[in-house]
Amino acid sequence: MNDQHGHDPDEQRGWGAVPTVASIRGTVDAPAAGAATGQRRPRRRLRRGQVVALVASGAVVVLLLVAGGVGYSVGSTSHSADRPVRAFLDDLTAGRVADALDDAGIDRERSDVLLGATAYEQATDKVTGYRIAATRTEGDTATVRAYLRQGGQDVAATFTLARTGTDWGVFPVWELQAPELGTVDVGVRGPAGARVQVAGRAARTAEDGTVRLRALPGTYDVTFDGGRWTTAKGGSATVSGFGQVPTRPVQTTVTLTEAGQRAAERAVDAWVDRCIASTDAAPTGCSFYAYGQDPAFTYTNQKWTLESRPTVSVGDWTSNGWLVSTTTAGRATYTADISGAAGTGTASAGPLDVNASGYVTGFSDDGATFRSAVGNGSSDTGS
Repeated sequence: MNDQHGHDPDEQRGWGAVPTVASIRGTVDAPAAGAATGQRRPRRRLRRGQVVALVASGAVVVLLLVAGGVGYSVGSTSHSADRPVRAFLDDLTAGRVADALDDAGIDRERSDVLLGATAYEQATDKVTGYRIAATRTEGDTATVRAYLRQGGQDVAATFTLARTGTDWGVFPVWELQAPELGTVDVGVRGPAGARVQVAGRAARTAEDGTVRLRALPGTYDVTFDGGRWTTAKGGSATVSGFGQVPTRPVQTTVTLTEAGQRAAERAVDAWVDRCIASTDAAPTGCSFYAYGQDPAFTYTNQKWTLESRPTVSVGDWTSNGWLVSTTTAGRATYTADISGAAGTGTASAGPLDVNASGYVTGFSDDGATFRSAVGNGSSDTGS
């Protein structure tokens, strides 16, 4: 109904201010907590800074977990029982001998002339590579099996390690125990104290004619250092791996050079000359003597005369020395003036055989040393 002015009464009560449905915008407020209206509280929207903070916190936790896992994995790898073995073999294959010996706890003694860079450089068939085959741990002991590439072949080797403590209370610390080294063994059939060269390093044989030298894996050339008097064939010895395969010894026999032969003959001649120079009817240590002296006479001007020298040959080395054999006996005569109650005169004996068999026992700067095998001349039935 319209009033007298033509206006609708409802419009006068405010209906004209109600917007149309199509023009409505906004959100509906949620009911207050505990309200019984049944209306829902509106969802609280997070500010951007809060969202970033929560995401970042989650990422830190994940990163910490990942970093912890990676750190433990790296720590376990760096503290594995095979690491000291690898360090030792890495240094060995690179020729860093001093570092390798230190890695393995190998103490070098004065006699270890082959445990040095100089000798190892001269060796052939050395370790050029390796691979770790297996690692076994039992309590505080670990065993690492490896294969060494040596001389074109794989050589098995076993290393033992002992746990000496822990790092950060978690990771075990392993220490490589010194592996058993192989040896270069040389036997010389010749005088004691014979000089040999192994990989260019000098050594001397003991009383039994042998020398044993500890060595790292490799092949070592052996030569004999006999100077001008003696000589011997050389050889080579291969140390395979570490203390598992016995090394085949280098055996050699010392023979005389041409100069040594002449020196031996001169030594025999000097021995004969000393015997001939004696004024005794039975020279001590000589192979000839005169007998039948009459006690009723006094003997003066006693003299030995060498009519011919013995001919000798010098043979191979024996336990007593180089054997000297008499091929042709020499000849010597004995003369003396005699006087007694029956008068004066001259006594003589011979010619007698001069045997020069014996041994050349060694050499010095002055020449050879000869020792007669006959002994006291009075026991020589050939005189």
